Amino acid sequence: MFLAFLVGSFILYLTPLLSLIRFAWGSNTYSYIPLIPLVSAYLFFECRKKTFSDSNRWHLAGGVPIAFAILLYALWASQGGRLSTPDDLALMALSFVTLLVGGLGLFYGVKAWKAAEFPILFLLFMIPIPSFILDKIVLFLQKWSAGAAYVFFGLTGVPMYRDGFLFHLPGLTIEVAKECSGIHSSISLFLVSLLAGHLMLRENWRKATLTLSIVPITIIKNAVRIVTLSLLGVYVDPRILGSEAHRRGGIPIFFLALVLLGSVLWLLRRGEKKGSEQYAAGAKVRPAPMEGK
Repeated sequence: MFLAFLVGSFILYLTPLLSLIRFAWGSNTYSYIPLIPLVSAYLFFECRKKTFSDSNRWHLAGGVPIAFAILLYALWASQGGRLSTPDDLALMALSFVTLLVGGLGLFYGVKAWKAAEFPILFLLFMIPIPSFILDKIVLFLQKWSAGAAYVFFGLTGVPMYRDGFLFHLPGLTIEVAKECSGIHSSISLFLVSLLAGHLMLRENWRKATLTLSIVPITIIKNAVRIVTLSLLGVYVDPRILGSEAHRRGGIPIFFLALVLLGSVLWLLRRGEKKGSEQYAAGAKVRPAPMEGK
């Protein structure tokens, strides 16, 4: 019955899902979305025994998210069924994910939600980030990347004057534009950190630390790219800033960010392993309680 529910859900949302996939493939920011359901499905498969262990009951708790999903779908249909903006797609993606979560709860109960907590939460990332939230994230990264670039320029000793997002260098003026925020690579790093923390760390605070480390790593990555391209433009050839090296230059810098993220993960795993060894050693040397005669 749950399988039939899934098939019916996909048929009902076929048009919005196809629109979402087409939109994601044509977007630099949301190109990760088609991968999210595949990763989430794999994670569901890995925890399937625990998730689907209680299979002989109906649980009315799942009806609440199902009702909410149907309400969102009806709202979309009442507006003519248009999917013209990312926010429209986000509304329908939210409705679809909520319907799936509700179906899981309806057929398998709250225990299934708890067992599949991470796959459910990860599936939420197939919902495009609403534009008003995305704009704030981009502005935050833009501001801090410009600030970090100012510090790095100072370390190089290059004569420079900063005016907001503008940097006046010898014979060249550059702007830290919204594109310099690296929002696409930032989202990719964020998703990688979530998966790595879930698969390789046990303690929640270590998982949170790994994910939060994405913020300074992203800012440093953006600043390194800005400064490197600017220095090449000043001392090598200004045409570099409009060349393929500018457009593709983020790829090696992204690998630098992965190395930094891997280093943080290694430190966290080492600390977790060391703590486990110390706990095990303490348990071994703990004296046994005296038995009364």
